[in-house]
Amino acid sequence: MKLRTIANIRERVRLIERGNHETLGVWTAAQNFYHLAAAFEATIEQWPAGSQAVTRKAPKPIRWFITRVWFPPFISIPESIRARLEPPTDADFATQKVRLLENIDRFQDFEGEHPPHPVLGPLSRDQWIGFHVRHSQRHLSFIAVKSS
Repeated sequence: MKLRTIANIRERVRLIERGNHETLGVWTAAQNFYHLAAAFEATIEQWPAGSQAVTRKAPKPIRWFITRVWFPPFISIPESIRARLEPPTDADFATQKVRLLENIDRFQDFEGEHPPHPVLGPLSRDQWIGFHVRHSQRHLSFIAVKSS
């Protein structure tokens, strides 16, 4: 399922919840949900102390490409925010599914100014939406839903 909107992310999470799934990457579905929920949270809350030190102003074409076309796998989590974004090994599927869906709703309802991305720098609301769609596409693609 190709994600094009924030609503598509929610639909994909519900599909994973309803179906028999298997993970293809190193993280479980719960760990992917944890990571995505934390990313949505960080978009509307302050990043942990120290993360502003790694904020860069990525060139405009790079920001455009990442938020509109493709989320590259080589963007690593900056050390200063790793504790917030890296999931625990014992992440619970039901808990993280609810947390992800709640944070998607919080993001959609948010009307304030978003903090800058720790790698890409300041992003517009549309760019943040594009980032979350591409980022979620990458992580949710590691969760295959088996047909019954």
